[in-house]
Amino acid sequence: MTVLGVDAGSADVAAAEHLIQDLVTVLGPPVLACTHFVRNGRPHVAVTLVLEPAEVPDGYGVAWGDSRTGPEELAAGAGQAVAEFEAGGGRAVVFGGSAGLSGVVTVADLLGRSAIERVSVLASPYPAEPHAVLDTRGYLRPERRDGVLTLATTPGLLPDGSIGLVPFEILDPQACCGGH
Repeated sequence: MTVLGVDAGSADVAAAEHLIQDLVTVLGPPVLACTHFVRNGRPHVAVTLVLEPAEVPDGYGVAWGDSRTGPEELAAGAGQAVAEFEAGGGRAVVFGGSAGLSGVVTVADLLGRSAIERVSVLASPYPAEPHAVLDTRGYLRPERRDGVLTLATTPGLLPDGSIGLVPFEILDPQACCGGH
């Protein structure tokens, strides 16, 4: 398997996720696909995919190992994404079991059916209990923390009105504080 960094200059994570879906169409499904913030030069978002090597479309910056191709700034961003991935970082968009996870599940079920290895609860030093109930809300974006795929959650209202866990990251966050 190869860790392939690809940078198309995506302005935000939504655009980077669309890039991942476009690349999946061309390259086939990856084992893991993550987003990475590029802070050198113009801030934007690059992606990494763990897959069998394939040919990437023109116009993207691409990095794997010590190799770089494409526009210089984008190739550098792709290289940064690979370095972050290799250091154990990245925000997962595609991961083992991600396609089959939706609705309300227990933490134990989530861990057993996916590549997610840990469920954290904001402001708690302890991981979520296996019996805790989680509403996936159809949108899970775990982060690699030191190489461990970890889903950040927060207490929230479940569909039945009870309190359980919900993902900290939501699909369409709204700008607050005057849009900044």
